[in-house]
Amino acid sequence: MKQRSGTGLIWAAAGLLAAALICYNVATAPPRVPASIAFSPAPVLNPYPELDGVVVHINRATEEELTQLPGIGPEKAGAIRAYIRDYGTLDSPEQLLEISGIGEKTLEQISPYLAFD
Repeated sequence: MKQRSGTGLIWAAAGLLAAALICYNVATAPPRVPASIAFSPAPVLNPYPELDGVVVHINRATEEELTQLPGIGPEKAGAIRAYIRDYGTLDSPEQLLEISGIGEKTLEQISPYLAFD
């Protein structure tokens, strides 16, 4: 019987040691860090680098000059010239929205390159 109580004491000590090690590991574990990291692409500063420094004076530009603008082909350039001929000079970029074929997206693309003088 004495031998059994010695074995029980060893098992109790082993259990306490295991519990102590688990508590130690939990207490000293590094903080959790989220597993997912979101990367955002670098912003596009100028989607049309070939137009750096280009300013198109819209009221006096030729159709050929207007076609240099992104999203403006010969048809839209002709519509811009016809609008200016029929209604007079443009005073703001928003007036371009009155021209057939020019919407918000096109206006956003060409606005940085326009001058209204």
